[in-house]
Amino acid sequence: MSQLGLIIKNEYLTDIKQKSFWIGTIIVPIIFVAFSIFIGFIMADSESTKKLANPGAPDPDDMSGIQVMGMLCGIFLALFLMVYGSQIFAKVKKEKVNRIMEVLATCVTGRTMMLGKIISVGLLGFTQLLIWGGLIAIGMIGILTVMRPEIDMSIFTRTDVYIGLLWTVLFFVGGYIFYGSIYAACGALTDKDNENQAYMTVITMMLLMSFYIGEYAVTHASNFFVIFCSFFPFTAPTIASVNAVAGEVPLWQSVLSLVVLYGFAALSLSLSGKIYTSSLLLKGKKFTPKDILLFLKMK
Repeated sequence: MSQLGLIIKNEYLTDIKQKSFWIGTIIVPIIFVAFSIFIGFIMADSESTKKLANPGAPDPDDMSGIQVMGMLCGIFLALFLMVYGSQIFAKVKKEKVNRIMEVLATCVTGRTMMLGKIISVGLLGFTQLLIWGGLIAIGMIGILTVMRPEIDMSIFTRTDVYIGLLWTVLFFVGGYIFYGSIYAACGALTDKDNENQAYMTVITMMLLMSFYIGEYAVTHASNFFVIFCSFFPFTAPTIASVNAVAGEVPLWQSVLSLVVLYGFAALSLSLSGKIYTSSLLLKGKKFTPKDILLFLKMK
């Protein structure tokens, strides 16, 4: 097995055996659902609270079913990128202060270590999604068996639904590689909590911005600002996927957005690999923009 394969296997098996993984996979979704039901119950009869909570959100009554699907896919993409990117950041930050990294660096390149973390966290997230999908399926089977509700099953035969899911997966992979490499590079830049928090704040703000613009894009796909954001790599994973899933833009625009995103993802992976390799073993040093530019010029 290659060095990259060994790193991925070790990282994945180590993470999946931890209690925190199973707590996050089983307990946290239950708490989230219960909290959502509670908030939904409170806001059910409060129009002012709805507008205050999310004033820019489109009215679901004015959207088609596929547009609602596009908005939900965009929201989940932003949340997943934030969650899994933070995991990459935390892993790199933890290993930056670990002396064993000095040993690993003598036999494995920095790019290989960084790529191993990105892929292993991605596989971990995929495992979580499979478990959640299984739990949802079991819950749906239970509801259908006990309550026997009347559900229009034609939705499962619509090709636009499956095409929309494919677009979501493609944009998620490109966005994950782009943001994952940035998270890894930021985690390797410093071992100081205050500086780490500054990096995390900037990335989180970008994802939150794409989150809210995605809601606006559902009913304003032809807006110049929305079109620009669909090609801007920091917002493209969410905005372009919303437009592609909803089918509100020409096919060529969605394909071009995807190509541009993957191009920036490859560039981000290359540049972040240089920063990761050069800065991971340097502890207690505050890097200046000049230092970072020097890292980027290295081969």
